[in-house]
Amino acid sequence: MKNLEKKDKISKKTIQRLTIYLKCLEKFAPEDYISSEEMGVLLGVTAAQIRKDFSNFIVDIESCIGIRGKGYNVKCLYEMIENILGINKQNNVIIVGAGKLGNAILLEGDIEKSRFNIVGVFDITKSRIGKEYKGIKISSVSDIPKVAMDQKIDIAIITEVKSIAQQVTDIVVQSGIKAILNMTSIEIKVPKGVVIEHVDLNRKLQELNYWKEKVE
Repeated sequence: MKNLEKKDKISKKTIQRLTIYLKCLEKFAPEDYISSEEMGVLLGVTAAQIRKDFSNFIVDIESCIGIRGKGYNVKCLYEMIENILGINKQNNVIIVGAGKLGNAILLEGDIEKSRFNIVGVFDITKSRIGKEYKGIKISSVSDIPKVAMDQKIDIAIITEVKSIAQQVTDIVVQSGIKAILNMTSIEIKVPKGVVIEHVDLNRKLQELNYWKEKVE
């Protein structure tokens, strides 16, 4: 019970760092060992922070606890982080919005390498419905409930225009999909029990521009 309570308090930043650790480990051979100090130097994170992050998942990661003088086994640590993030298995994803951004995501091969399997693309525009991209036929947004019933959909990526983003998201939620990546410029609302992550490119550019001004 204590372990479950601890997991409930894990911050978003901790999970973000786990994805960074995973990317770092990809640079090493499976049989290699890496210490928290070495990883910290590569990533600009303190060794203490890395160990603290891992301690949140001690039940999952205890078999990979570092060997004094050698550190963590890369293969073991990589697999444990994959397990924590739930990417040790295939996750089915749909894209809602077959415009330029939706197609760019569909054509991004690294998504599928990361165990995210795009199983459907949907749009509200009649001229797009029926067209095929990368072997996937674009379907009507109204077909989302049927696809969600036939296949276990883990995540929906929303790339529709902002004027209908909330409308299509409501259909996604009503279809029983519990995780949404919002890539529109509006704050989409979802009910309790559905997790949503907002990626606003315009806002990120504004943040980046602020930091750019500081280094000039």
